[in-house]
Amino acid sequence: MKLKALALFLSLNVAYLCLSSAEEKKGEKRFYDPVIKTVEGWTIEYDPKLLSKENKALGEEATKALANHLQRIKYILSKEKVVVLQKLPIRIDLQHELGNMQYHPGKRWLINNGYDPRLEKRVHIPRAHSLLSRGTWAKHPYVILHELAHAYHDQILSFDNKEIIQAYQASEKKGLYERVLLFSGRKVKHYARTNHKEFFAEMTESYLGVNDFYPFVRAELKEHDPSTYALMQKIWGKI
Repeated sequence: MKLKALALFLSLNVAYLCLSSAEEKKGEKRFYDPVIKTVEGWTIEYDPKLLSKENKALGEEATKALANHLQRIKYILSKEKVVVLQKLPIRIDLQHELGNMQYHPGKRWLINNGYDPRLEKRVHIPRAHSLLSRGTWAKHPYVILHELAHAYHDQILSFDNKEIIQAYQASEKKGLYERVLLFSGRKVKHYARTNHKEFFAEMTESYLGVNDFYPFVRAELKEHDPSTYALMQKIWGKI
């Protein structure tokens, strides 16, 4: 009798554990496997929904817009720099919980907030339609360059790069970006003042493209902040 009771007890416990395990798995947040494509030499990880029949038109237009961004990077930089940048992958979603385009340097924040940890080290376009937004083109015509600059800073140069930190600190000490002209015509605090990471990405926009904050373009950066201009030239090459 004791053996039968023990066997029954063990079988009930095994059943309970299996049920608990199944319930846990059921409650886990599942993430899609992205569809991998190549656009202008970059690895693009697509949300499968973006490639469905229902969203085909949006997917195609978003890809064209993304290609436009990547072409403007591809043709301003040396081939050597482009090859390195093309190793930095990009993820594009149909409609993600996150809104703004961004770069994800680590897994911890992603896991803690319930997002796919495979977004680590990716430039992320959470909402494909933002690539087609007139507002985005008016305000952030080089937003993909900005996010790729973050990825390059992290993975190639290191966020601990002393020259970038020193340039940021020097600009803060001089008050160079305390109050500057915004693309809309207002005077505001430059976004580059946030930290040395945003400083690098913003100065990269000015050096290689067009920024939404003054200095808007390369010549203005050279005049306004010659030491940072020299650093951008050292990092990205002479234009």
